[in-house]
Amino acid sequence: MKEPDLTDLITRSQKGDVSAFGRLYQIFRESVFNVVYQMLGSVEDADDIAQETFVRAWERLRQLTSPYAFRNWLLSIAVNLARNSLRRRPPEMITDAEDGTDEILEHTGLNAKNQADASLEAEVRDVRRQVRRAVARLPPAFREVVVLHYFEDLDITDVAQILKIPPGTVKSRLARARRLLMRDLRMIL
Repeated sequence: MKEPDLTDLITRSQKGDVSAFGRLYQIFRESVFNVVYQMLGSVEDADDIAQETFVRAWERLRQLTSPYAFRNWLLSIAVNLARNSLRRRPPEMITDAEDGTDEILEHTGLNAKNQADASLEAEVRDVRRQVRRAVARLPPAFREVVVLHYFEDLDITDVAQILKIPPGTVKSRLARARRLLMRDLRMIL
């Protein structure tokens, strides 16, 4: 049996098809969880916010005008819920996520990818952990763009759409975040 495409799943979900929405949940749950986790640093909070994201998406799905915008729309809901959570408390230190650190290291001039020697594996893991901690220490506006661009591999236009800010603002926040990360990581490493 052929797998339905996303547009079909979204359209069916908008008409109330719970099983189609369940499939969308399976497809996007990990991405939503990762974004929220990187912003909050807590597995429990990220799991709660991810669940709430899908509940809100289900409730508001009929408001979505273009099925092609679903991913960005869904991530916008997740980011807004994570922002609200951050307003109530500071983020926890992130210690076990892996995505995005190599690209951040490359942009800060501290690339760990070139360390091919297996004996340096523990050191590379430590560098990754330090990068994740440095990202967690960024101010929320900078952390959001770093997480969406580097950890979720979204382009500048998509990040701008999700955060509802101009692309130039995304670029400037990324540049500022890289400078902050470089300064922070040079002091640590």
